[in-house]
Amino acid sequence: MIATPIRGATRSITAIGVALLCLTLGGGCTPYLGTTSTSFLRHARDNPDPNLRYLAYSKLGSPNLYDDDRERATAVDFLIKRYQEGREPIAIRAMIIRSLGNLRDPRARELVLKAAGESEAILRIEGCRALGKVGQLEDATTLVRVMSTDNLEDCRIAAIESLGILKPKDSRILIMMVDAMEHEDPAIRLESLNSLRLITGADHGVVAADWRRALGLPRGDEPVVAKPAPTTSPAVKPGPFAAIANAAAKLRDSAPKTTDSMSTSLAQPK
Repeated sequence: MIATPIRGATRSITAIGVALLCLTLGGGCTPYLGTTSTSFLRHARDNPDPNLRYLAYSKLGSPNLYDDDRERATAVDFLIKRYQEGREPIAIRAMIIRSLGNLRDPRARELVLKAAGESEAILRIEGCRALGKVGQLEDATTLVRVMSTDNLEDCRIAAIESLGILKPKDSRILIMMVDAMEHEDPAIRLESLNSLRLITGADHGVVAADWRRALGLPRGDEPVVAKPAPTTSPAVKPGPFAAIANAAAKLRDSAPKTTDSMSTSLAQPK
């Protein structure tokens, strides 16, 4: 009979402790970091608390923070340098890549490409996500490789997301994206659908077969076989019915052709 009140009191004290901890972390105990890019740069460079540096790095990724391009360029140069130094913790380095992606400065492309191939999963995720914002169309190859071979689901999803931003028109990539709509993972199916809508500017529903039909694409596991070029009728050897056979061949050759445009182009190269 005494145990119940003690358990209840313990639960009450625990709840009060958690509430006080939340107030301490989320309330006025956090040091003031300022509101300008100069103040955030100072804290990211000099503050000994890694948690506050992490916050400062995240603030530097806000495009609306800067008054002019010179301020933005200064921040980009600082972020690139700090990542290359490699002295910050992994979480902060990942935030640096995210901020560089949000600023969309093409000078960060090489660094972001490097991050997309890092061994640390969180760096690869942020690198793939940022590559769609600072990369070029040729970088779709890197994203396709991650989408196809990376063992981490979040990396594959980030790569698919960036492919939707880059908008490559390569039919092989479109085939992979449509096939991914049938993946066993619903998150990959959804992100593939969203990226296909961005790349094509169209919406053909949520069924992969409808997308294949609309875009004229095969399945990724189906070989693409070229249609054979039309051939002329073989010569008929002389014989008792040679005249009749030759006449039939001429009629057949003079009939309207039913080959499609692809076959015609293959039969008559430029």
